[in-house]
Amino acid sequence: MRWYNEVSQHKMSLNKTVRSRSNKNIGEIIEEKWEITGKTVIAEPFAGDPYRGVPPRFGIYDYEVKAIVQQAPAESTSRKRKQTQPDVGGTRREASSVALTVRR
Repeated sequence: MRWYNEVSQHKMSLNKTVRSRSNKNIGEIIEEKWEITGKTVIAEPFAGDPYRGVPPRFGIYDYEVKAIVQQAPAESTSRKRKQTQPDVGGTRREASSVALTVRR
């Protein structure tokens, strides 16, 4: 029953936890819609040892993030008027005005 309460609390929240191997700082923006509010190091980065054949390892980090609320773009009050008449002229010709040439 406790699990259900925790899940239902997260549905209404704009906060979540993201696990990543990228070392980011608090206040940075992730994916243009999340702002980092907290950071926890799960595994420290390890430089490795090339003489013993131990590969380097990135760190693992948990980030507490909150959603960035974006406002809907405001519509401009000065809109262009739609043209009532089609454009006259241009370089494109209609198919009926072009002579049909058949080569044999």
